[in-house]
Amino acid sequence: MNEQLKAETKLKGKRYYPESHLKYFSSEIMFDENKVLTLENRSMRNLIDCLVDRNSLASRLWEMDWSFFFTVAYKVERNKKSCFKQMHRMFEFLISKYGDDTSLRLFFTTEPFSNRAGFHNHFVIHVDSKILHEQIVNEIKNYFSYDRVDVSIYDRYKAGLFYVAKNGLVNEDWDVLGNNLGDNTINYEN
Repeated sequence: MNEQLKAETKLKGKRYYPESHLKYFSSEIMFDENKVLTLENRSMRNLIDCLVDRNSLASRLWEMDWSFFFTVAYKVERNKKSCFKQMHRMFEFLISKYGDDTSLRLFFTTEPFSNRAGFHNHFVIHVDSKILHEQIVNEIKNYFSYDRVDVSIYDRYKAGLFYVAKNGLVNEDWDVLGNNLGDNTINYEN
């Protein structure tokens, strides 16, 4: 018997499987793994397409500094318009509370859930004052206290900005708030 596989082996039900092989015996694990690969491929393709056009909005946004990547999965079923309004209200709340202390910029998109009805938001936010990072993250979590909120420090090498824009920037599914894009020779100012 292969000693390396034996070391990985765990009892699953009535059979022993090496954990690294469990995906071959569970359709749920295999589906989840393939879903991640599909999303990574789509994000990478989008990244390459956007970087080719240096004057695209996505390319210019990628060049900007961002502090955090968020996903908000609403507990209640929300439509696109409701999600759009939630992002605007949350941003207005942050500006009213911290607008004198730091500059804020937000880029968000609204997309449908793949496993249930309704929509959710992905967004990146830039908080200029590093002293306020933790405080503002907590404000956002509290603002969406009834919903599931995932947050991570923004890492430009993971192409999170392009994940946000993976479905394209059309209709009322997205917005850039608190931007100074006009100062950066782009005419996307809201």
